[in-house]
Amino acid sequence: MEATLEPRLVMKGEPGKPFVGGEFFVASYQRGYRWGRDEVRRLLDDIRGNAAAAEKRRALPADYYLQPIVVLRRGDGWELVDGQQRLTTLFLITKYVATKFSDARVEYSLTYETREGSRAFLDDLDMTRRDENIDFHHIAEAYDAIVEWFGEQNSAGQAAIDIHSALSKWVFVIWYEAPAGTDPNDLFIRINRDRIPLTDSELIKALVLSNDGAAEGQSSRQQEIAAQWDGFERDLRDEQFWAFLTGKTIKQSTHIDFLFESMTPPAGLKTRPRYWTFGKVLEQVSRSGAAAFWSDVVERHGLLTGWFNDRELYHRVGYLIATGASMVDLIQSSRSLTHTAFRDHLNELTRSRLGLTRSDLSLLRYDHPRDAAKCTDVLLLMNVQTVLGSSDPGSKFSFFAYAQQGWSLEHIHARHSEDLKTEQQRRDWITAHLAEINRTTWETGAREAVEAVIAKMTAHLSLPQTRTDTAGFEDILDRVFALFSAGEDQSDDEAIHGLRNLALLQRDFNSKLNNAVFSLKRERILELDSRGAYILPCTRNVFLKYYTPSAEQQLSIWSPQDQGVYYDKLVETVSDFLRADPVSVAVEAA
Repeated sequence: MEATLEPRLVMKGEPGKPFVGGEFFVASYQRGYRWGRDEVRRLLDDIRGNAAAAEKRRALPADYYLQPIVVLRRGDGWELVDGQQRLTTLFLITKYVATKFSDARVEYSLTYETREGSRAFLDDLDMTRRDENIDFHHIAEAYDAIVEWFGEQNSAGQAAIDIHSALSKWVFVIWYEAPAGTDPNDLFIRINRDRIPLTDSELIKALVLSNDGAAEGQSSRQQEIAAQWDGFERDLRDEQFWAFLTGKTIKQSTHIDFLFESMTPPAGLKTRPRYWTFGKVLEQVSRSGAAAFWSDVVERHGLLTGWFNDRELYHRVGYLIATGASMVDLIQSSRSLTHTAFRDHLNELTRSRLGLTRSDLSLLRYDHPRDAAKCTDVLLLMNVQTVLGSSDPGSKFSFFAYAQQGWSLEHIHARHSEDLKTEQQRRDWITAHLAEINRTTWETGAREAVEAVIAKMTAHLSLPQTRTDTAGFEDILDRVFALFSAGEDQSDDEAIHGLRNLALLQRDFNSKLNNAVFSLKRERILELDSRGAYILPCTRNVFLKYYTPSAEQQLSIWSPQDQGVYYDKLVETVSDFLRADPVSVAVEAA
């Protein structure tokens, strides 16, 4: 027998709606009542806050779900396995409300196995007994906090009526009855010692597989759903699939929640309230039945795996998710469009997210704060498009690697020293570049400049470790950049910070390569590549000089010619996702 689950109102409300009732037994394996003033007030504040939020929206309060109450059948009553603190506090609140509002009545009782006379104490709340034992003391303190909270309201009587209305109309406990035969000690240990709370997905599973939830209660149907559930969870745990769906690599205790959350978006809410997903699923099941709900889940899983296995959709959707699009919105759009129209829609979304013309693209700069993120989006699109356009039909861009490693913009050829702030960093830079200069074959006409800078670098390294020669280092830096810069104007902002001199590189690699000249970066990239490090395809192509015709290649420098062909290739690769320039539109109209 599967667990059964349903929402129950805290107090008796409309006829036919289940509510908390009966005799509850708190066994000795549990600790006693320990909630203090803060926990009690927080519960009351939460209930009042939900009502206040609804009043602001000029709407009725939404159903509000407290954490689960886990019980086992025990004779004519219940063994309370989890939820003792909440249920005891709710009992005390209803006892207070009953003193102010005659229609209020407590429909359940509590007995602590370890405290003789506990039921009578709770029923009577005889405060002369508050110091008989530690449990009675804490219960009395909690009741004092309840009296204090109501006393702080504008009218204690009206507040009692409002709380009664909440507890009898829209505040529910999630009633979770464990299957007959469950060992209560084992269940208690799982929930409390290991601190593994019941999740939305566990509650949904209990709902769907319960005797009331499964189609006609058939065990074969339950087994089928359970097998599908495990299969969906397995699929969603695939790191590539998960990164494609979420743009993240963070693992969760359960991944199937993603399917349910995509079906229950918290419209207008910044964060998803506790058990929001379960509450919304419960509404769907109540409205159309568990079989129809599960059919929707199967369809949702099929839709997403279909996108993942379709090479074009994989890259289109994956790029949008990686740049901040909502999977919920994409799913919603797909429901009203044909396959062809949906593909066109994805292209238009990409075009809209970039929001760039060719002219805009040429003006993007690394050193403009608003441009940096846009540069990243453009370069990512170039990489995605490059893989999608590959002649290898099995090649796929790894959104997992992209999400996992953290990428940042890198100057292909550096021209600044802002990050070289300590003398040790400067010495390390000089040492690395001195070795690179000595490895490079120089033309005869450059030998004089080469020997001069080598002499200055050697002299700087021979200074005492405590000696700082900032001006001397800046001179060395300028000379080294001049050697490796093919004579281009180093003051040209586009040559320094434009897209023609930018690529994406893992942040940890970037920090090691920052401020290095092209030839040294190229050597390090090739070394990383030979060790199997993941490098984005276009970044690899840049440092392999893939975009430059072989007759024009100079492997030690990133020349204006290199920049030009690289930028032309970038524009060509992303051109389908650029908007038309206003001037071009005017010419075409004419």
